[in-house]
Amino acid sequence: MAYKTDINKTEIKRKTEQVKKVIADMKKFKTVALLDLRKLPDALLQSLRQKVRQKGGHVYVLKKPVISRVLAADKKLAARVGECNKPVALILTDQSPYELNTFFKEHRKKRAAKIGDIAVADIVIPEGDTDLPPGPALSELKAGGVNVQIKAGKIIVSKESMIARSGEKLTEPKVKALQSLGVQPFEIMASLVFGSDGEYIYSKELLDLGDTVNADMAAGLSQAMNLSLNTGYPTQQNINLLLGDAVKQAMNVSLNANVYSSSSIEQLLSSAIRQGTALGKLG
Repeated sequence: MAYKTDINKTEIKRKTEQVKKVIADMKKFKTVALLDLRKLPDALLQSLRQKVRQKGGHVYVLKKPVISRVLAADKKLAARVGECNKPVALILTDQSPYELNTFFKEHRKKRAAKIGDIAVADIVIPEGDTDLPPGPALSELKAGGVNVQIKAGKIIVSKESMIARSGEKLTEPKVKALQSLGVQPFEIMASLVFGSDGEYIYSKELLDLGDTVNADMAAGLSQAMNLSLNTGYPTQQNINLLLGDAVKQAMNVSLNANVYSSSSIEQLLSSAIRQGTALGKLG
């Protein structure tokens, strides 16, 4: 009697071993993150995967049930199992969630426009020369809204041209014009779903706050300093400036009122000498 291998049992066993291995690995790293694989080209994924590995981390591209069970094994991460409904990869690293998010931003790549793309910002072609010879490209550029003409046997952009405004869908003529000029107005970047440092879980939106928080804090501190100086409210940060201003004001009052003090006597005497010298010359 011949026996057949139960493929289903073999697959279940393999996935169970995967879950155990990743859970064990997860305990060795400070950060657990989920990477969104939607719209992420495989070439960029493999490049980033190698870079993460070089930094001592791991990127696991696993089946949904495996990643779901790995997350479910952690009390805090269990609440994010629903994120596995879309294509994701699991990242284990000793970089903080913020450092990991910044790392992905630093390794973004440009890409050409495609028909139907939505402009994320105004797409403007500056005035200047191109390397394109006269021919079909001239018609394509004009059809795409580029102000062009022929000069010295080459196509030039005669005037700054607005190809698309932010939020506008790109049509075929506009895409062809951008491709002819070699303009790549879009960026491809790996995007985190969340990152966890073992204590807190940081969403993508929260991690992206780091892009502006330093500038916002600097502006807030500057405004607070100006307000405290203008109202004369003393603080540890402004006390030296307030005292310096008070000394200057007191000195001006004493000089204008001819009030003699240890601080003003030298300047008042100097002023008296200058006045006396001037009077002597008149005589």
